[in-house]
Amino acid sequence: MKYILDTGMGTELQERGINVPDWKQSIWSADALIHDPQSVREIHLANIEAGSNVIITNNYYVTPNILKRENLESDFISLVQRSIDLANDAKSGRDGVIIAGSFPPIETSFRPDLTPENNQITDFYNDLLEIMKGQVDIIICETMSSIREGKIACEIALKEFDEVWLSWTTRGVDGSTLISGEPLEDAIMVGNEIGAKCQLLNCTATDLVTDHLETMKKANAFGAYANSHALKEPDEIEDLGEGVDADINHYHNCVKLSPEEYAKQAKIWFDEGAYVIGGCCQTGPDHIRAFVEIIS
Repeated sequence: MKYILDTGMGTELQERGINVPDWKQSIWSADALIHDPQSVREIHLANIEAGSNVIITNNYYVTPNILKRENLESDFISLVQRSIDLANDAKSGRDGVIIAGSFPPIETSFRPDLTPENNQITDFYNDLLEIMKGQVDIIICETMSSIREGKIACEIALKEFDEVWLSWTTRGVDGSTLISGEPLEDAIMVGNEIGAKCQLLNCTATDLVTDHLETMKKANAFGAYANSHALKEPDEIEDLGEGVDADINHYHNCVKLSPEEYAKQAKIWFDEGAYVIGGCCQTGPDHIRAFVEIIS
């Protein structure tokens, strides 16, 4: 393993008592860039101190489509820049730490049905690339729910960056398909073809990562940063079916894990040759610390 990624910004802000508005209706973790940027920096620092050597810029919900909810779309460039500045400030003086610029979904997480036409997606990622080139070390295209959006994001990032990570999400109770319904294996093959340095799974249950490691290992390199949740026992799982919000289905069928329990799952990924491991929702610096201890 080469990299230890950081953890979920939005849920860690909430854990610290910071106001985080609704992610389905408002701007979620982007609000902290405006009203409490120091907390963003402190979380970056806490992850570094716990053992992370990669921190992701906090612009996951800084997209014109999302900012429009609060009439803030004109602040797109300045808020992306602030997320970069905070990450670089936290990194300052710490050898071996790199900054991953976030290429997030253009629309609401886990809703590929809301993804606009290709020209709008292309314009968005090109604009993001112009801001980030020369200011971050790598790009991570994260929480991609469809092959179409993941492919466009990764191809654009590769125009300026040699190291681009492409992270898919398979929220649900099976884990073999993206939220779009496309097979995870098909997504991995596309990522390989376009030259993604590493492909990951994120924002899904920890055991769904473990269950699909053989598919992930078909990538040029693989990694994961899951949620600190595991699926309930098989006889307790109730797949709410098509048409039900993927987020609702996920949490309806999951139980929360402690940092130590999460670390045990992550150790399996480590033993199987993961290139990078970190954490997503409901994970924090304690999860990184527990993982670092278990592999030391």
